[in-house]
Amino acid sequence: MDLTVNRLALLEELQLIQGVVERRTAIPILSNILLKAEGDRLELAATDLDVTVFARCSAVVRQEGKTTVSGKVFFDLVRSLPADSVDLGAHDARLTVRSGTFTSQLAVLDAADFPTLPEVPEGQGFAVELSVLQRMIDRTAFAVSSEEGHFQYNAALFLLSPESLQMVATDGHRLAWTRVGCAVGTPPFEQQLLPRKVLHQLRRLPADEGARLYLGRGENHLAFRLGDRILLSRVLEARFPQYERVLVRDNPLRAVVGRHEMQSALRRVALLASERTRGVQMQFDEDALSLTSVGFDLGQASEMVPCRYRGESVRTLVNATYVLDFLNAVEGAEVEFQLRDADGPVVMSPEAGDGSAGECLYVIMPIRV
Repeated sequence: MDLTVNRLALLEELQLIQGVVERRTAIPILSNILLKAEGDRLELAATDLDVTVFARCSAVVRQEGKTTVSGKVFFDLVRSLPADSVDLGAHDARLTVRSGTFTSQLAVLDAADFPTLPEVPEGQGFAVELSVLQRMIDRTAFAVSSEEGHFQYNAALFLLSPESLQMVATDGHRLAWTRVGCAVGTPPFEQQLLPRKVLHQLRRLPADEGARLYLGRGENHLAFRLGDRILLSRVLEARFPQYERVLVRDNPLRAVVGRHEMQSALRRVALLASERTRGVQMQFDEDALSLTSVGFDLGQASEMVPCRYRGESVRTLVNATYVLDFLNAVEGAEVEFQLRDADGPVVMSPEAGDGSAGECLYVIMPIRV
């Protein structure tokens, strides 16, 4: 293998696939990326056996070939190179990298030992606007559980219909749901689970204005295609929790609060909340919301936040981090809190008419004391 490639073009592709490269693994070659010089391009691939990413960039190829190299080391090296072009040459179990006056040789592993990569489903696929999908990920991905072993909570549910896109995520204590209406034709599947790593990888894709992402379904993999970049995710068989019963829309007690004012006040009060529960008591009175930290290990704090509220006084105890995650994820100047009573779930949504696209609901269970 012998070629010359633009450093910035190569760096952009390497940066996109870093989220798939395994850092610590019992299979060393999963920490490597596959480099393949062919025709007038350099092709790159990385996999953790569940998620696979393909990318390519234009190159002057003098000799075709392929090898594998440490994904992290190669990325860090290319990022620091001094010149605009990079010469790559593979020989004698080494990858030679030259740029300007810099020369290095990197250890490689035989490309023949790289895992067999899954086939990309044929056809262009089903198009969605990438910026819309990324907005949906922003509104839900924070509710995906990071705890190992909870398979039904370690992914978001992605639902397609001819009229809309929906995404749902839950960790058992909270649930985030969003829906965006669109006329998109016949989808390749009705619903599929998207693991946390896939969500993060989709979020890393550059959402140029009007960029469209093409979705496809193969026998064992989902495919996401953006230009020459392809992300494959193994189809998961885990059963997602029955979320529909949690999506309450008719709670009678409703309060509208300024999002930024609520964020700032809640951050301050939560500084003195219990480190274990992050509990903050919210008491809704007529046109006033009182926030009080719970847990006296570090002290206590309280603050009043203006709100629009009519109804009986109600008090509930919530995890402040869960509320802040929601406030950080949604758009708009105001949010609405919806309650049935002090013991029931707290439902939150961006206030209607705030100009944000689609619907969004967030449900958290109160802390029991």
